[in-house]
Amino acid sequence: MELATRSSTAEGMAEQVTRFDWRNSALGPLPHWQAPLRIAVDMMVLSPFPCAVVWGAQMTVIHNDAYAKLLECEGHALGQAFDRLWAKSWKDIGPWVFKVLEGGSNFVEDQPLRLTNKQTGAQARYAFSYTPLRDAQHEVVGFLHTANASVDAHEEWREQALAFEREIERIMADRDHIWQLSRDAMIVVTRDLRLQAANPTWFRILGWAEDEVSGKPILELVHPADRAEVEVAVMEYVSDGRREQLETRLRHKDGHYRLFRWTASFDGTLLTAVGRDISQDHEDALQQSTSHLWATQRLESVSHLAGGMAHEMNNLLSGIGGSLELLQRRMDQGRLEQIERYVALATDSVQRAMTLTHRLLAFSRHQPLSPKPLDINRQLTSMEPLLRQVLGAEMRVDWELDVEPWTISLDVAQLENALVNLFANAREACLERGVVTLRTINKRLEAPFPDERGLAPGDYVAVYVTDDGHGMPEGDMARAFEPFFTTKPKGHGAGLGLAMVYGFVGQSGGYVWLESVPDHGLKVCMLFPRCLEHIAQEAPQPVPAVTRARGQRVLLVDDEENLRLVMKEYLQERGFDVCDARDANSALERFRYHGPFDLVITDIGLPGGFSGRQVARAMRMFEPDQKILFITGFNDQPLDPQLSETPGTALMLKPFALASLMNQALLMLSD
Repeated sequence: MELATRSSTAEGMAEQVTRFDWRNSALGPLPHWQAPLRIAVDMMVLSPFPCAVVWGAQMTVIHNDAYAKLLECEGHALGQAFDRLWAKSWKDIGPWVFKVLEGGSNFVEDQPLRLTNKQTGAQARYAFSYTPLRDAQHEVVGFLHTANASVDAHEEWREQALAFEREIERIMADRDHIWQLSRDAMIVVTRDLRLQAANPTWFRILGWAEDEVSGKPILELVHPADRAEVEVAVMEYVSDGRREQLETRLRHKDGHYRLFRWTASFDGTLLTAVGRDISQDHEDALQQSTSHLWATQRLESVSHLAGGMAHEMNNLLSGIGGSLELLQRRMDQGRLEQIERYVALATDSVQRAMTLTHRLLAFSRHQPLSPKPLDINRQLTSMEPLLRQVLGAEMRVDWELDVEPWTISLDVAQLENALVNLFANAREACLERGVVTLRTINKRLEAPFPDERGLAPGDYVAVYVTDDGHGMPEGDMARAFEPFFTTKPKGHGAGLGLAMVYGFVGQSGGYVWLESVPDHGLKVCMLFPRCLEHIAQEAPQPVPAVTRARGQRVLLVDDEENLRLVMKEYLQERGFDVCDARDANSALERFRYHGPFDLVITDIGLPGGFSGRQVARAMRMFEPDQKILFITGFNDQPLDPQLSETPGTALMLKPFALASLMNQALLMLSD
């Protein structure tokens, strides 16, 4: 057969394929070609053998230089349909074409087909091979057509051509294997940044379907803050490939963003990029950085707390020490007429120190609480006289109480203390003239509040204390719950009131926050979890039937020497027979060999590896009905039910008045 010829150009076929106007062909514009087609064409144009890629339903031809020379129509066959190009020989070639399009590879030796070169008039018989080509969906959409002169002299050429075809198949298979199984995201985008192809990992990570994003501008998925950097990076890739890596965020289908680190290459038409999802690494790094920041802030808070404690305690100790020093001087001089004044000054400083430690324990959530189910409205109403006294005569209280508030479980004394502090702050914020609104309302949380680390969804009772004072700036609100932080003038408050409220609410299972607009007042919001227990009837406060002991035996255990001696002497003066011990071992020894004892008074924290709780359990192994009064200055964990629910058990928090200790002892012994 003879084909129409066209003179060759000086340009190679690779350049011609790139320059050819494919827009009106069945393949469409070159930038839109699928990755498998591009790889096959790249390999084909480099082959020294006559090769052509035939692609698509219209069997569009893309061929190399050797194939064009074979046809003596270099450039003329580009974009033509294969069946038209080989129309005169179609009855011989067609069956093999249909077979390869069904997925089978064919090699036809000594094809009875002759091509005549017009310049030389030479004729040759040819061998043709047909290798199927598959698209990204593994469907056969074309084939690689290779021709070799079928003469003995060209047998080596034929074998080399077959080897070349096998290499193409291997490369295509390797590429597809990597594309499908890679754990990294892979994409192919056009010069104008339209998404041409993406591997399964990309779709899995971002949740999109192929038909939702294919052909769309990739910038639509890029975080708005990253788009300018992406455009600059692509320009660098296209111009000289200088940009090695790029980190950018892509939008997931559900709206959140994933962070990728990309590397890319540009082949003159398409940009191929491989991206690793580093969202979790970035989140871990951010969390670590945040943890370091929180640790630093905690250290600063601890430093501030320690400084405030030292300042306040030094003032109180100076008052106590000065009073005792003057008392000693007056006694040495025999001037006893005003010693009660110095005793009163020292006692006042002690009371202030007790208040300070109680508030610090409240802030740290380590104060022993005695919560009980209560009606918050009834409890607040009972506090009305006290709260009005705190506010003064020039201020008004408005009550907005829920009609049927849910039951909550709180320590009544600590609730009263918290409200007294809040009302005192409100009085000063209103300059002793204004309105304080006390409101209660049932609240149901449908989601964690204020975030995942806060309160769980459920039923709560809200207590709001609102004043119409000058309000609080945002910067002060951020620090308002810090111990010793105060905006009051020096000497007008230690800055522990809100810190105590914060600790009490948190220890009660609730949450507290502030709301304020400068010059429009402050709102303190407290949420307490609903309690499903029934409210018990109020029992009358027990009082000792006697005011003095009658020789009852007491075992007193405390490692603080001075405190133990003072308690021992006071109890002995009030009629008790007291035996003391400084640690767990000596306490157990005295209990076994110097007993029995009517009452054991023991500190919870003892040296030697045994706590007061363990001492109590050991004693009750010998005397199950032994009465035990626990005393502690730092109760980081409450008494377990086995101890606290046992009759004859009580707990007192240091510091306490010696008279209170004696009254509690008499009360326990009177049962």
